[in-house]
Amino acid sequence: MKILIASIIDVKKAAPNRLHHFIKYLSKNHDITVICLNDSWKAKQVNTESQYKDFHEIISNIRVRYITENPISPIRQEIFSPIYIKNIKELHGEKFDVIFNYNTLVLGYFLAKKLNVPLVYDIADDLPAMIGDSPQIPACFRGIGKWIGKIMVNRSIHQAACVCATSDIFRKDYSIPQDKFQILPNGVDTSIFKKVTSSVRKDLGVESDYILGYVGVLREWVDLTPVYQALKKLDATKLLVVGQEGLYQENREMVKNLGIADKVIFTGNVPYADVPKYIAAMDICLIPFKDNDISHNAVPLKLFEYMACEKQVISTNLEGVKESVRDRILYCDKSDEYYSTILKLKKEGSPMNSLQDNRKYIEEHFEWRSMGMSVERILMGAV
Repeated sequence: MKILIASIIDVKKAAPNRLHHFIKYLSKNHDITVICLNDSWKAKQVNTESQYKDFHEIISNIRVRYITENPISPIRQEIFSPIYIKNIKELHGEKFDVIFNYNTLVLGYFLAKKLNVPLVYDIADDLPAMIGDSPQIPACFRGIGKWIGKIMVNRSIHQAACVCATSDIFRKDYSIPQDKFQILPNGVDTSIFKKVTSSVRKDLGVESDYILGYVGVLREWVDLTPVYQALKKLDATKLLVVGQEGLYQENREMVKNLGIADKVIFTGNVPYADVPKYIAAMDICLIPFKDNDISHNAVPLKLFEYMACEKQVISTNLEGVKESVRDRILYCDKSDEYYSTILKLKKEGSPMNSLQDNRKYIEEHFEWRSMGMSVERILMGAV
């Protein structure tokens, strides 16, 4: 098949994610072109050449075109994408079998209209909710932006031959017809994320401490405040924060103001291939999200990565997470809940067999290769 992917993320600069794994699988047997936003601001925060070099091999096998080379905001690019795509030469006279709309609000919808090609719509995140809470958008425009975002999501749902999403909550929230809906979960490459030997504790000088850990972006939906507050009362315990994108400096200032700067280690971004080594250094892995419209249906990749590495996980009470793994992990929202749960785990530990069972569960249900086979089947069914 000739597959055209419309992507909300810049596949050259974004951290390895859901779409990269789909491309890795699909590019083995199909011809792929990606039209994506040019996320020029991200390169200022993350050295993508060094951090994600392993994934550059994936996109070397496909064609990637930006809707514009101009360094303007991704939001503007999305809004004006119907104008920009007129100048993309790969679209002139090219015949595609199917369009895979990866989470765009405008780009994928207008590509499908322009080319008159079957559309598969993949909802990986609740973009209208993100617009309503985005610090990149002036507060006075967030409400109208969220409203317009919902209109575009509904148009893409109506236009699509099939709609995929990471959890059934999206189907309920957007009233997606059951006959065109498919759950397509996030996943993990268990050949990379597994129990490994690591020197990170020794390298950081925390061999004798109990280590809490978080891996990921520090965007506006992440809330480590309850963890910081619990950490103040926990002896011989440190927090390892692996990641930098987003509110990095704000979090560093927060721990200083709380008087726990000596108990929190910010590593910044680390190479993707090294992430399992950092997870191996953690006793408990955290998913501390705010309880809002953005997060309630989120199913973060880190959930499966933590579990594949056979680690105890504590997450905020997120509907999408509970739908995916139920009681295989622990849930906390408030600082006193974090404190009591962590204290109990420090004293009693986690049964090794349950963590091994968690990995088996992930291998059976959330392996990226299986997700790739599913998306291939869905795309072929839409043609």
